[in-house]
Amino acid sequence: MENSIELSIPIVPKAQKRARHRIVKTKDGRIFGTTYKDTGERTEEQKFMALLYEHKPDVLITGPIYLGVMAYLPIPKSKSKKWQLAALMGDIRPTSKPDLDNLIKFLKDCMTGIFWKDDAQIVEYLDGTGKYYSANPRWEITILY
Repeated sequence: MENSIELSIPIVPKAQKRARHRIVKTKDGRIFGTTYKDTGERTEEQKFMALLYEHKPDVLITGPIYLGVMAYLPIPKSKSKKWQLAALMGDIRPTSKPDLDNLIKFLKDCMTGIFWKDDAQIVEYLDGTGKYYSANPRWEITILY
């Protein structure tokens, strides 16, 4: 691993949502199914990708990639001050939705074509990859290649 990219994206981490499906009937009576992304998800992806483009490498990464993802989620306001402080100190970690797999899927789908050609190039996740709480929700991303 000769090169690395480290970036911080100041946006609340969102998870990849399930694909939507619908059945369409044409004017001539044919019926077919289509799959599409939810409008809200497309908007989230566009916001995230706009911030990613600021850090885009000159050429797509080739070869194996080691990816580190730290998703810092907002601390729930409904919790006690003591609980919020423990979350801020890292003693409490997020165990509710969004789940880590879907967070990483969202990130990989958005970064494909901007940072690397195919997310199959990711061979390992770096230590520390996970969900955390923070007063400043954001993505912290490390790419080693």
